[in-house]
Amino acid sequence: MIIFSGSFLLAMSQLLWIEHANYNVLIFCLIGLCAVFLLRKKLSQPIKFLLSGLILGSILANYSAIIAKKHQYQDTSLDTIEVVGTIVDLPVETNMGRLGIRQKFAFAVESSKPEFPLRKILVSWYNNETILKAGQSWVLEVKPKPIHGFKNPGSFDYAKWLFRQGYDATATVKEGELLEEKSLRFINHINRARSNIADLISENISNLRVEGLVRALTIGDRSLIDFEDSQMFQQTGTAHIIAISGLHIGLVALLGTFIGRLFFAIFPSERINRFKFEAVFAILLALIYTMLAGVSIPTLRALIMVCVFSISPIIKRNISRWNTLSIALILVLLFDPFSVLDVGFWFSFTAVAILIYVFTGRMPHRSKLMSFTKAQLLILIGLIPLMLIIFNQINLLTPIINLIILPLVSLLLIPTIMFSLLITPVSSELGEFAFSLTEFISEIFLGILEIFKDFDYLVVSATNNGFFVIIGALVFSILLISSSVLRWRWFGLFLLLPVFIKPENSIEDNEFTVNVLDVGQGLSIVVRTKDKVLLYDTGAKYESGFSMANAVVIPFMNFSRVNKIDKIILSHLDNDHAGGVEDILKVFPKAETLSVDGNHKLCQSGGNWKWNNIIFTILSPFEINPYFGNNSSCVIHIQSEYGSVLLTADIEEPVEYRLTHHLETAIASDVLIVPHHGSRTSSGLEFIQAVNPKFAINSSGFMNQFNHPHPQIKQIYLEKSIEFYDTQEKGMIEIKFLSEGTSIESYRDKKRNIWDL
Repeated sequence: MIIFSGSFLLAMSQLLWIEHANYNVLIFCLIGLCAVFLLRKKLSQPIKFLLSGLILGSILANYSAIIAKKHQYQDTSLDTIEVVGTIVDLPVETNMGRLGIRQKFAFAVESSKPEFPLRKILVSWYNNETILKAGQSWVLEVKPKPIHGFKNPGSFDYAKWLFRQGYDATATVKEGELLEEKSLRFINHINRARSNIADLISENISNLRVEGLVRALTIGDRSLIDFEDSQMFQQTGTAHIIAISGLHIGLVALLGTFIGRLFFAIFPSERINRFKFEAVFAILLALIYTMLAGVSIPTLRALIMVCVFSISPIIKRNISRWNTLSIALILVLLFDPFSVLDVGFWFSFTAVAILIYVFTGRMPHRSKLMSFTKAQLLILIGLIPLMLIIFNQINLLTPIINLIILPLVSLLLIPTIMFSLLITPVSSELGEFAFSLTEFISEIFLGILEIFKDFDYLVVSATNNGFFVIIGALVFSILLISSSVLRWRWFGLFLLLPVFIKPENSIEDNEFTVNVLDVGQGLSIVVRTKDKVLLYDTGAKYESGFSMANAVVIPFMNFSRVNKIDKIILSHLDNDHAGGVEDILKVFPKAETLSVDGNHKLCQSGGNWKWNNIIFTILSPFEINPYFGNNSSCVIHIQSEYGSVLLTADIEEPVEYRLTHHLETAIASDVLIVPHHGSRTSSGLEFIQAVNPKFAINSSGFMNQFNHPHPQIKQIYLEKSIEFYDTQEKGMIEIKFLSEGTSIESYRDKKRNIWDL
């Protein structure tokens, strides 16, 4: 069973990297399966299990990919479609500033006109006066979009998240009609109950920050957790604690075990043994908590694991722990083949495997507290290689933080929350006290994380000597959790030395790289020389609080191990170019800032500097006053021995004309950042001829309202045999000016996945 499940998982893992389903693979696998069947008497048992697992896993992976692609909405030409369906989750309300109030919800589609095979879409509805609730049925006229997200190293993959939540498209409501209420499906009853619990929490907790935490731990609703707290959970390695998953379902199942044991002690039975009571109560409580959490994918996965591990005493079969884990793994993958895309899937099964390996048949007599502490410590050590592979980095304080936080959450916070919810309908006075206690414990929890969140200098990265770091961490973890090699255990510490060895800089004098980040309808460019970093624009920050600086720029810097910015240039004052500067300066306060307003050092024609033999020249604006908006953009020319680039921001034809006629030789460049996102007001033919670039890089948002880049403008570049790249299609675009030549790489092409268009 172990061999079969391992090979089955290995084959399913191809979903991590394949770009699309392959019918040829399906045909090949079916032929292979027939061959294994015909040769079954000649093959040894392990080989049969190995081949069967690989073949069946490949069949399931490719079949699942075919079905998923069939349902994905990919049409970008339609303005609106009509969909009929039901709200199937708690709507989330957000103040979007000048855009008004946005309500966002999951919508299960029953039919659509024109007809598309849509199953579920994520809907945004602005300034709707009707109170939206889970279970309501609507006819909606919506503007649909294919699932899409920014594509940059280190940043959150929104398209992947949409894909994993089962969304086939996103949509914005134009008009809607509420239908008469039908008899509710079971899932809608669950969501109504979750909505009532959310109201109960809101009524009894005054601290909005604590309310967000409690709602996350109770009903899986993280909408009230703000960006700063989300960042804090990420920085401290505790994000898994606020996302209801295997840890929480496991804790509740353990609580069910104790309740079952207590129930048996009070009502003993000769016909049913104690272990059956414990197993039934464990499954029952895990099922209830799963429903409270919205029957999400991680909770369903955890519920399957609990059921499989609890089933042995019920069916009176003595199944080994390893075989039980194998059965759980296969069932989870059969139920949800795309589980391999989830970090939680790998963490859950790895953690359970570590516990089985360490404690099965080896557990000496010790206190429960010591056993719990050892289990947590060994899990955290064992997960180090996985964290380095998935996240590219790890905070060395994470094991210590989790050792403090996990008992607080599992032994105090979650039981107190559950008690508060159960006792409040019975006694409002006791409920008030219980919620006060919940609030107090929550504040302690958040306070502890506040202490640790700024210890970012203890974050180590696998991008530093990555291969050696991961191999060293893997051997280190095996040595530390293995009792059979006890005397060599601490030798594993030496294997972590590559983490602390600073890698050689791959950029030499005269060389530089330019990263045009995918920030939607805006601009942000990172220029790196041997030991200097320039940030040209920051992308937008919206009234909702969402910032491209926090979502894209800073994660890219962290991923690339950029620990300083020497100079920030804000090309002009438009939000889509300068909105995130405050967020950047919070993280990089020593950066020198240039702009075209009086709040910073002025960016004006004639300015220049030299970094590592790379010459930076400011070509425009010629005058600071008056401010001309787009035409006051700070234009930068960067020149090295190996190539040049022209950064143009939002200049339009009047400035292009002036640059062409006054500085014709100065603007010639190998790479041109397309002015004003490809607008018709820019990219004049005379200007393009003067620059004479080999490559044109455009930054624009997916299906943006301005229709950037304009088809006529793009055609001008193509007719001049200039290679045209656009971030909405290609994601982040990296240009390298090295001694061996100029190269361009698209991150979306490099990391294209099955959920990408």
